[in-house]
Amino acid sequence: MQTLAPLAPPRPEPAAGTTVRDELWARWLCWLVPTVVAGAVVGYRAGTPGPWRDELATWSAAHRTVPQIVELGRHIDGVTVPYYLLAHVMAGYGDSILVLRTPSMLAATATAGVTALLARRLWGTRAALAAGLLVAAMPVMSRYGQEARGYALAALFAVTATLCLLRALDSARWWDWLAYATSALFLGWSHQLALLLLLGHAVAVTVIKRRALLAWLAGVAVAAAGILPFTLLGVGQHAAQLGWLSAAEPSDLAGIAETVFLSGVIGGAVCALAVMALRGRWAPLLFLSALLPVLALYAIDQLVTPMFVGRYLTFVVPLLCALAGRALADLRLPLGLAVVLVLGAIGLPLQEDLRRTHSGSDYQRAAAIIHDQARPGDGIIYAPRGGWHFADLALRYYLGDDVPKDVLLRSDEVANASLWATECAEPAACLAGTDRVWTLSGDDLETGRRAGPTDQLTPAQQAALNGSFRQVSQVRVDGFTIALFVR
Repeated sequence: MQTLAPLAPPRPEPAAGTTVRDELWARWLCWLVPTVVAGAVVGYRAGTPGPWRDELATWSAAHRTVPQIVELGRHIDGVTVPYYLLAHVMAGYGDSILVLRTPSMLAATATAGVTALLARRLWGTRAALAAGLLVAAMPVMSRYGQEARGYALAALFAVTATLCLLRALDSARWWDWLAYATSALFLGWSHQLALLLLLGHAVAVTVIKRRALLAWLAGVAVAAAGILPFTLLGVGQHAAQLGWLSAAEPSDLAGIAETVFLSGVIGGAVCALAVMALRGRWAPLLFLSALLPVLALYAIDQLVTPMFVGRYLTFVVPLLCALAGRALADLRLPLGLAVVLVLGAIGLPLQEDLRRTHSGSDYQRAAAIIHDQARPGDGIIYAPRGGWHFADLALRYYLGDDVPKDVLLRSDEVANASLWATECAEPAACLAGTDRVWTLSGDDLETGRRAGPTDQLTPAQQAALNGSFRQVSQVRVDGFTIALFVR
């Protein structure tokens, strides 16, 4: 059998005048500097944007007991249960959204360092420094590094699993394969669609070291055993979770760089640099590991069910940054760093926007208006109650117990093992005894049509209000219309 060359070229001897100590410093700094920079960038104003609807779902799940989280997974978000369990642990340290975002912040920070380690193993310290700094400069990493969902964790474990695969193929030691299996397990727990990365890994193992295919399959099987229970929880939940999606168009695939990177200029530049790095053995395989998940997700969207969503592919960003780092390593160090700075500067306006809001719905202002103008004994109606606005969760997040009475509530979302509450069937009877009622009506999330004071209510709810109440005020905030009715 042919003897394969090492996965990474042997480390060169230190140049004349360079000590081993200097070489060690370079090896440490090439990943430590990007890690520190990424931590500073991701941490900057991380708590300023209020939670958007997906984060409100995380907040709701995090404050349930473990059995309640598992029961929630039987009805909705079954594949997200591992992340909700992590959020439940974090909720023990505080109630703010910043606490819930901490795992994502740490993951995005670590992703820069691990990406640098991946590039260093393949192409040396200059590629490592450029690759890690690119990750730190990406607006998309700040966006999902400041979100209480699993996308930043998926990016971290995608690049970690790839690095562990390199080590396992190089050494064939069982503990390296165990590290790979563990990384793949955490990857699936973070976001199951990120397991599409394993398509590229399968190709890499086949090309680089086919006799290791059995060991790779064993590692994947170990990871799958830990992921399968949550996959089974999520079976049949697609309509409830992604029913709002329609099939992607070819233009969506063509513009995927802009969708994933949140900027066409930055995404196009990183992808162009990645293509420039396609030489040798590992660069094309790493590129395939980023490309195949995109193509596979599009194929699933077209042939099985719509799910081609850009944020689901965030995990390919560090792999493309590693390749781009290799291309920049061919330049002189100051020039390569200048390219990173230029891309970072291009992303500054977007970075600033991301730190203002994550949503087109101004939950915080709506809560403030109701809090300032509400009186004891007031009631509130949320419309539409069964949609994805989660306005009831938002008001409880911002106002705690100081929220007007939910006059139509029959059973809350925790009792329903769901993210949605159930309302009473006879609104007129439920409104009896209430003299002032607020309506918080959300805009149509699909068409963007502005909500009126009552047009998002059910016919029975409209009849109950119009028959016994008159409207006395109306306020508009981003995403919502707020109105007050008195008997």
